[in-house]
Amino acid sequence: MCSVVRRGEADTYRTPALGAKDAQWLKLEGFGVVQTLIVLQRAGRVSSPSVASTLCRDATSRHVLSPKRDELLRTLLAIDALSFVAPWNLDSRTFEHACRATSEHRIVIASADPSGETVGYAIVGRVGIRSYLQRLAVAPEARRRGVGRALVHHASHWADGRGATSMLVNTEPTNTAALALYRSLGFETLPDSLVVMERAVNGTAAARS
Repeated sequence: MCSVVRRGEADTYRTPALGAKDAQWLKLEGFGVVQTLIVLQRAGRVSSPSVASTLCRDATSRHVLSPKRDELLRTLLAIDALSFVAPWNLDSRTFEHACRATSEHRIVIASADPSGETVGYAIVGRVGIRSYLQRLAVAPEARRRGVGRALVHHASHWADGRGATSMLVNTEPTNTAALALYRSLGFETLPDSLVVMERAVNGTAAARS
């Protein structure tokens, strides 16, 4: 279940986002909470964005991770690094892991115009009738222009077309911009939060809660 990450000078086990029951068991095994996440959910398809200047296209991880498209992957990871502070930003390995966390996925890539540079991306996955917005990142210079809204709409449209009836997303409680975006699009906060936990491979907890 855990992935192994480099944190400081030590290798560390890191869990995916967990509910309270699983977190309690892992705490007994020496894991500590390093991140708390709010979970939001929306039923039905997100309505079309009012900003028409943002163009979105679909891709799969096989497409983006192809050696022929190294430049595209570098661009997406650079945007990700500007959107999420270390150690929560993605590298090529964790990017692929995020894509394959669900049985079906799409990477939605946003640009400002047909010939313009990439300004943001999202990863959306589907399992049964539920879809999951795994990642949403927008370049700093393109924020507050409707790019994030367009990405969520496109991701929701893709999921709806494949039978998903709801979409889930999580974010940190301090990410006020993301929370405002999701709530403006009709997402509602669920009562139970999630946590990410870590433990050094040698058995010492990375953090305590």
